[in-house]
Amino acid sequence: MSAGDRAADGGSQGNGSQTLDRGLKLLELLASEDRDMTVAELATSLGMHRQAVYRLLTTLRMHRLAAEGSSGRYRLGLGVIQLAHQANPQLRRAVVPYLRALAEELGVTTQCVVAEGADAVVLAVVEPSDAIFHLSQRSGARHALDQGASGLAIMLARPRQAGEPDEVAKAREVGYAVSRGHLTPGAVGIAVPLYDSAGQPLDASLGIVSMVDLDVEATAGRLLATAEQISAREL
Repeated sequence: MSAGDRAADGGSQGNGSQTLDRGLKLLELLASEDRDMTVAELATSLGMHRQAVYRLLTTLRMHRLAAEGSSGRYRLGLGVIQLAHQANPQLRRAVVPYLRALAEELGVTTQCVVAEGADAVVLAVVEPSDAIFHLSQRSGARHALDQGASGLAIMLARPRQAGEPDEVAKAREVGYAVSRGHLTPGAVGIAVPLYDSAGQPLDASLGIVSMVDLDVEATAGRLLATAEQISAREL
């Protein structure tokens, strides 16, 4: 590799942190655009040589973080979604023991959901060991925030906004959200927001999904009490 090539590559062999920095900037650029981009466009936007950008793209493609579309254009790869699903490990570790305990106690599916843009994404889900009905809900599943109790619970902890669903206003009155058949026909969802130890919303919720009737108020009370225990773990 010539001196010019090493300079174009940001000194990748001698300065891995600079190469990493440029690779992250490349990912940020791909994420910020709503269209596929050519190597030339990426190089111009980043102020880098095309050859250096192409080498970075080759590495990102190996890890499925970038994908090549039509006419030599590039976009984010599906690997980015997988990374997003694995995010928030501290919260996941904190809530899973409580999810297991609630699932066994109440005999229902329990879950922790986090907000990602306009979507609610399942961070963790636990079914009771003697479950008769097995829901299709799995970690990484997503739906619009306003289409289920888990997302509505996240929204109720946020500042009031114009045009928000009526269900959010109702949820604020009682401190928890309830939905019936929004995502799964016949299912009842109950969820409460999660806060950190300082009382700040985590943009996450703790909830249950049941295929049988249950005491909504009593179940919500258990969820609220458990949410307080989780918050006390210094999240």
